[in-house]
Amino acid sequence: MDSSQATTMYPWKEIIPRMEEIRAEATDQFIAAWKNAQSRRTHDFTWHETMGYVIVKRDDAARRIVLSPRGPELLKEMGLVFDPGSVSTHPQDPGAADWDIAAAGPAAEAAETRWHPAHARFALRLGEPPYLRAFSLEHLALQTTQCLRERRRILKSRLDPDEMLLSISQFPLLGTGTYIDHQGAPNGPLLRSQLLPDICLNSQPPFTLEIGGIVDRRGVVPYTGVPVFRDTNTVWPFVDEDLPADPYKGGILTQSCESNRDSACVMGSSTVATATPSAAAAPADLSANGLPSNAPWDALLNSQPPPPSRPLLLEPPSNKNCVLLDSPLFGIGSGGVLRVTLCAADLDEARSLHDQLAPISAIMAALTAATPIVKGHLVNRDCYWDVQCSTVDDRSAQERGIVPLTTAKGTLLKSRYGSIDMYLGPDETRADPAFRRVYNDCHFTYDKQSFWKMKEDHGIDSLLALHVSRLFVRDIHYASENMLSTGDTSSAMSGQEHFKRFLGCSRQNICLYPPNKCTSSGWEVEFMSLEAQLTDAENAAFITFIVLLSRVIISYRLNLYLPISLMDQNMARSQKVNAAGEQLFFFRRDVFGGRDGKSNGSGRISKRANLTPSRNTRPTSASAERGTRGMNCSGVYAKAEYVELSVDEILNGSEAFGVTGILNIIFTYLNTMRLEYDVEQALRRQLLLVKRRASGKLCTLATWMRNFVRTHPEYQNDSVVSQSINYDMLRAMNDIEEGRVAAPELLG
Repeated sequence: MDSSQATTMYPWKEIIPRMEEIRAEATDQFIAAWKNAQSRRTHDFTWHETMGYVIVKRDDAARRIVLSPRGPELLKEMGLVFDPGSVSTHPQDPGAADWDIAAAGPAAEAAETRWHPAHARFALRLGEPPYLRAFSLEHLALQTTQCLRERRRILKSRLDPDEMLLSISQFPLLGTGTYIDHQGAPNGPLLRSQLLPDICLNSQPPFTLEIGGIVDRRGVVPYTGVPVFRDTNTVWPFVDEDLPADPYKGGILTQSCESNRDSACVMGSSTVATATPSAAAAPADLSANGLPSNAPWDALLNSQPPPPSRPLLLEPPSNKNCVLLDSPLFGIGSGGVLRVTLCAADLDEARSLHDQLAPISAIMAALTAATPIVKGHLVNRDCYWDVQCSTVDDRSAQERGIVPLTTAKGTLLKSRYGSIDMYLGPDETRADPAFRRVYNDCHFTYDKQSFWKMKEDHGIDSLLALHVSRLFVRDIHYASENMLSTGDTSSAMSGQEHFKRFLGCSRQNICLYPPNKCTSSGWEVEFMSLEAQLTDAENAAFITFIVLLSRVIISYRLNLYLPISLMDQNMARSQKVNAAGEQLFFFRRDVFGGRDGKSNGSGRISKRANLTPSRNTRPTSASAERGTRGMNCSGVYAKAEYVELSVDEILNGSEAFGVTGILNIIFTYLNTMRLEYDVEQALRRQLLLVKRRASGKLCTLATWMRNFVRTHPEYQNDSVVSQSINYDMLRAMNDIEEGRVAAPELLG
């Protein structure tokens, strides 16, 4: 794009005086989208995926692999014209296509893929397909893998001979030693990092301004500590000497005193502070206004702020036994991604998908775990979720409860990236006995002004208004000239730029997006907790699983609700080492119950001491294998609403605990579809990978990487991943992806 026509961008510090004005405009844009959707036709279900990759450069003579900062260069060669001020692109509705998408084939579709830059120069977002994918089991089975392969082939064709393209969540050596080509010195003006030089960062304004906004808003560069895996020769206590530890700069992953689990961003709080409206307490006549009258909603909407003198931080975080990170770039736009976006028929379906997929997110995080190495060390976790949440944590000292509230809207218990704060439930005009308000048992802060405007002035129901008003207690990190214009130019773009800025700054494990005015798409739900897998076949398998699960949720009206507090515990457990094989997760025992408002509503939780005595007993009856409700369960488990289950038991079922198994239900669904033989077999092969990984017959990528390092002849059992070990590992991973080396323990 001609620089003379480029949109002017303004950083966070310069838009602070206009922030309330931007919030008000964003609120109006959501209200307009909601109203417009009320009169629109019901959409057919569509979906699309988002993939991301990392470019690396190898030096065979030196046995070294480093990152290649050629991402922007490659996209320019491919004809990308990037407007920093534009709202992110979105696939078109399939009805807008002027060519037959299904008949075009994977190669034609891949050629039309929307390519996007990322925050890091060494990362690429392979964006979305040109059009939303219509729900076709044939396309899902036979073309998804091929589309991913074609995209990768197109990008590989642009690489230099010594470069490789990997779908990995994080480069293992990022931040230590020599890890990027033309590395240069750290402490640059853009990243302000002691570990990362500015060459790592894409120099386009949206990316520099977002990174700078996180640092400026927090007041200091956010530190994140990742617990080191203790091997036999690991120096203990381990101290990362690269950075000084300051507890009030922290995002250190410490253990919560109460739950004895790793907790990011809350910084070791053993109690949950009372959440409040962002301004004065809400009016006393809430019930008369139609708001929920049951706890905890009265407490949520009427509670006063906690004493500002009491900080959330009870134990200062320590840098002992942790690898320290000091830049938001460690967590945003610096690695591969895998996301699945589901375009629902209407808002009711979107709310159902949002709520029912949320309890599955922890299970899928454990099953796709792929990040056991951070900054050149084996770490004591397999997933990157909490690390990402902590590195982009822009909460000020007031919002973290360290100093008294004076100018902040309230105390915020989570980073802007994290698990969902609340379920959406049904619209207040539609009853759903499966949803109970007590499931929303965690507190959060919301923007009072936008909430009451949506509810009282425009009739948006309380739960949806609360969900949206949560976004407005946080600031956006930058704004375009169009957003600050007093004319109509901001509305001319998409009518949603202000609101989408707030959405883009707050990412949760499940995200809800309003209908897109420009592309005619409907309400969307994005599944965010998957980690990118090594091969296209693996990525396609998990895409297929999420898409089919969404159809099963709607078709069979599954009830996967569990309290938000239990879901948060599941998210923490999912990131532990070998969580897919060793951890237990709270899950609803009967996913068909509770819809009548009577069954399965005890709220009782059955806990298990450990995993070993209760390994999955596979169902043997035909009815159980088909996923019907024919399982027998006696004793305490029959009365429990939630049971602690392994990933195997949740997905493959357990007769001992009366659990049908999500995969068994999906297979039942496929049996009703009267599929062609080749389509059915292809779908079952994809789901078999998920099934075998859940059962432990196949390992996660994190386990494969950890085992590779620990069995490498040069490994000293000291948790350190050297350049040569990293070289051998990434070469082996590339060979596996290209099919030159078999990995039966990973792929079967």
